[in-house]
Amino acid sequence: MTSDEYEQCKQRLEQQLRSGIELLESAHRVQVRALDLVWMLQAEEVTAGPALTEPVISAPTPSPPAPAKQEPLPVVNIPRRPSPSEVMDDLEAGFASLPETFTRGDVCAMLGYEPERGGLYRILQDMVQKGRLRVQRRGEGKKATIYQKMERTDSHPQA
Repeated sequence: MTSDEYEQCKQRLEQQLRSGIELLESAHRVQVRALDLVWMLQAEEVTAGPALTEPVISAPTPSPPAPAKQEPLPVVNIPRRPSPSEVMDDLEAGFASLPETFTRGDVCAMLGYEPERGGLYRILQDMVQKGRLRVQRRGEGKKATIYQKMERTDSHPQA
C-alpha cells in the first residue's frame, strides 16, 4: 500500500465516521421528537380529564420542553447462547438419553435450548468422524439429517 492509498483509505474512513455520526444524531432527534410528542399528548389527557368530549388536536411545537426527569429505557436481556464447548458438554451429558436414531431437533429438545446451528453441525460432524455416530440419511430440503449412534467398545468417551 502506498502512502497515497493509505491517506485515501484514512480519509474514506473519516468520511464514513462523520456520515455514521450524522445518521445516529438524526435518528436520535427523531426519537426525542416522538418521545416529546407522547409526553405532550399524555399531559393533555391528564389536564383535559374525563369531561372533555371532543379530542383536542394541536400541532406539536418544533422543540417542546423536555420532561424534568426521564425514565431510563429498560434493559433488553438477550439470552446468551452457549459456547460450542458448553454445547458439547451438555450433549455429552445427555447423549445416553437420545434415541438410537435422532435428528438435530431431538438434540435441541434434549438440550432444552437451540444452540447455534453451525456449531451444533460441527459437533455432530466431529462425532461422526470419531465413529460415535453415523449419518443414516442426509438431510435434504425440509427433511432433517438422521444420525445413528454407533456401538461403543469402551465405556469412556473419546477425547
